[in-house]
Amino acid sequence: MKQIKKNLLIVDDEIYIRQSFIDYFEDRDWSVFDAESGEAALELLEKQACSAAIVDIRMTGMDGETFIRNASKKYPNMIFVICTGSPEYETSEDIRRLSNAADQVFGKPVTCIDKLENTIKEMLGTQTL
Repeated sequence: MKQIKKNLLIVDDEIYIRQSFIDYFEDRDWSVFDAESGEAALELLEKQACSAAIVDIRMTGMDGETFIRNASKKYPNMIFVICTGSPEYETSEDIRRLSNAADQVFGKPVTCIDKLENTIKEMLGTQTL
């Protein structure tokens, strides 16, 4: 059975959100990296390959959808899952068409973090790594 790479990037401007994700995923043997903005995340990806990212939408500077568009072009095998605190958020059409972006949007606070992890694992299982 092929081993799934477990390098995860957390992109969120709220340190407490990033830290809660880091704690959860590190406890489950993921290598976790984090960035407080889309710009910082793109810079990090130049140095560190990640197989998946959990992305906030509303951040200072580059928003989450712009980050996903840019990162998806450069890293087409990377998986993207949106996690937002904006209840009125609707995924744009071009993001919905990306095969490497999850269909489900997770709301913050995340109450079913295991479901978030399973979504990432399932998506990674369908990608060629």
